[in-house]
Formats: sequence, C-alpha cells, structure tokens
Amino acid sequence: MESPGERMGVVSVSLPESLVEETDRLIARRGFAGRSEVVRAALREFLAAASQETERKGRRAATLTLVYPEGHERHIGEIRHAFNDIVKSMVHSHTGEDCIEVFVLQGDADRIRAFSERLRNYRESRLVQTVYADASPAGDEPARRPGRRG
Repeated sequence: MESPGERMGVVSVSLPESLVEETDRLIARRGFAGRSEVVRAALREFLAAASQETERKGRRAATLTLVYPEGHERHIGEIRHAFNDIVKSMVHSHTGEDCIEVFVLQGDADRIRAFSERLRNYRESRLVQTVYADASPAGDEPARRPGRRG
C-alpha cells in the first residue's frame, strides 16, 4: 500500500463512457477527490480480496455471480464446460440487456479460483464475484459438523 508522500506512477486506462459517468456519480455521492482516488480505492480493495482468495486451499464450496451482456451465452457456456468438475448447479436469468448467472461450485480451491479468473478475463464480463460458502479460515480445511462422516 502507498505511504504518505509516496511517488505516484501514472497509468492510463480506457473505460466505456457509461463507466466513466458512473464513476463521476460515485465521486459526487461519496466525496472522493477525483477519478484517481476512486481507482486507487477500488484497486486496493481488489488486491486485498485477491490476496485472500489465493490463500484458500483444499476442497471448498462457493457461489459465483456473473453478469454479462446478452448475446455472449455461448462463450460463457464454453468456459463453464471446461469447469464441469466443479460446477454443481447454475441459474441463468435476464435483467434488461444483461444476463446474470449464479453458479454453485464445489471442488479444489485452485479450480474455483481458475474458473473465477477465466470469467474475469473475458472482456465482456461486467461482474464476477466469488463468495466462499464454507466458514473455515483461509488455508484451513473446512470444519466437519459433529456426527457427520467424510
């Protein structure tokens, strides 16, 4: 993380106009100093979440929510089929021009992470959010309930 007085690098990012407009509305609502401050805050949060995700090991259960524009179902289906070993269930719905898919995942944490990353890397993905459903701390195997085998 940056420290006070740390030298700032410059990064140029191209964004769709709709995202720029949303960012400007967020700046007005939340009182950010400007677009750079919003990007820094978002990147800090993203990096913190990514580092926590990489610490997870072993067999895991998770949900993954995906939002993308209608018309890209075929490509998303191809990605999903490559991860059939961890996709236990899914729901597909439409909200205006977007599709929302919710996946229930179970399997090795590395496979869940790979599925999430593959969807994030797809240019048309608007949201990819993974939530681990087991309550164990990062890096530990999920706790077993008393009286359950396996």
